[in-house]
Amino acid sequence: MDGSDEEEHWNLPTSPPAPFLGPEASSSEHTVGASMAFPATGAKGALGLSFSGGSGGMTSLSWRDGRFSDWTVQVGEKFYHLHAFLLARASLFFESHMSIAARTEQGNFKGSDLTEVLPTSCHSAFEDALDFMYSENQANFEAPASKALLLLKIADILQISSLFEAMGRRIEAAFEDTAPLLLEQYCRFHIPGTDDGAALRQIRDGAVDLIVRKFQPFLTNTEMKTALLRLPARVLVEILDADELLVASEDVVFDFVLSRLQLEEPPESDGQNSDGSSADSDAGEKASPSGRPDCAESDDEEALWDKVRWAFLSSQKFAQALALGKSLLKPEVTLRALTARSIRFDLGGAEAFGSMGYVASLVPRRPILPPGVPPPTSTEIDFCFHYAHSEQYACGEALRSQPKRIGDVVLRVLVFPAGTDTGVARGSLSVFLEAVPQPNWPRDWEFANIRYGIACIRWPSGSGETWAAKKKSDLWTFKANRLDRGWHDFLAPGEIHRYLGPDGFVCIRGSLEQECLGRAFLLNQGSHTGYSGGVGDAAGSSASRRSWVPRSHPEQQ
Repeated sequence: MDGSDEEEHWNLPTSPPAPFLGPEASSSEHTVGASMAFPATGAKGALGLSFSGGSGGMTSLSWRDGRFSDWTVQVGEKFYHLHAFLLARASLFFESHMSIAARTEQGNFKGSDLTEVLPTSCHSAFEDALDFMYSENQANFEAPASKALLLLKIADILQISSLFEAMGRRIEAAFEDTAPLLLEQYCRFHIPGTDDGAALRQIRDGAVDLIVRKFQPFLTNTEMKTALLRLPARVLVEILDADELLVASEDVVFDFVLSRLQLEEPPESDGQNSDGSSADSDAGEKASPSGRPDCAESDDEEALWDKVRWAFLSSQKFAQALALGKSLLKPEVTLRALTARSIRFDLGGAEAFGSMGYVASLVPRRPILPPGVPPPTSTEIDFCFHYAHSEQYACGEALRSQPKRIGDVVLRVLVFPAGTDTGVARGSLSVFLEAVPQPNWPRDWEFANIRYGIACIRWPSGSGETWAAKKKSDLWTFKANRLDRGWHDFLAPGEIHRYLGPDGFVCIRGSLEQECLGRAFLLNQGSHTGYSGGVGDAAGSSASRRSWVPRSHPEQQ
């Protein structure tokens, strides 16, 4: 040391400044009680700094309590006392609005009215947007699926890029499971004839396409079904019009349309949407006085009914439709439904009704079959049903396919997804082939010694694997007191999951063997009757687990 007055300097290690997280994250200018622990002489390593002033006064700033607020935002009838810096930092809309207000006569007014800026259906999600903007950990922000698209719309309007990106990731991650919810939200704020931007159009079109491809599986989810029932009629018409609509039968479409038109009030009894907004205040689709959005006009109802392919509806559902009455099924719709069925079943239908312009489409829906499986032949009957879980069906609950005429005999597949109520093990799949008596058959009709088969087709489980099937066959005489024949334990309990398709469908195929086609006509009946198969065969009727064994003929004794 030379005794000079030269100041002593400490060179502290430098590091990039920490990101500013808002007023709640910054310390006061003059910190009291801070201590700096310096390393001992000769020690190596970074400085250890610790705050010893306690945690008093370091609570997070919230938009809910209004502390230190300097900007008021109005949304509908609600007023929010917020913080200009946080709003401007997150939203280009607020930054621009505040800049304009500062340069004009409105400089003394510190607030924004978003009532007309945001669609009414988005008002209830604005507080979620505030939660995001005020959050110190936006990466872990979670939004309910029922508000995800509403928040995306808010982010788009208010130019909150971080919220837009977060909701985009949220929507993309859950899109396969929540498409009906997303489409329902879109329809609530969309105004027909306007453009919501490329991103929202992409979500809308993608949701419609996915709903078409997974329609019946979505119906098994209560939340998704409720969202589908809320969709405007014009959107449902677009969905139900698709040949590729994934349904096991046209009965599913009929039941859905009937539920839609019978909906007299929104699912929530308090008149609120699933996110808490008013059911009749949406900007895009207004609710009718009855609570059925977009269905007040008669042409909307008719448009929905016309998307039911009446020619392929089961006779039970068609009879139910005719009994609905004029309030749900108008006479002109009934006439079109009857005409469609006449065209299909009348051999001269195409010539007789071809000139009528309102004839419904006679093209069936795309069949549900594993890849590579050929379509059914004229002697085969396909039947698919949806199996979501083991408790979906009750023991003894029966499902039936559409009847099919093969020669003179009319047959259908009879399935008990949870087994028959004859003592078979719970969870068994019981499958039978059932004759459907016709009015023109003689009282003593029978189709003797019909060899039939029943197969359950298995979807490929991996790449390169082909479809497979479990098949059983039997010989049986169908007659008035012996309508069906099959197996109570076609699949053992728990075995059905090996045959489920990727969307939860089970595909059954019944068939008549070529060798017995000559006996499928009433005019070719022989004098022999009864079952001629082996006595030990495990097949039986659906009403009893005991196989029916004929008495010996006199000439055999």
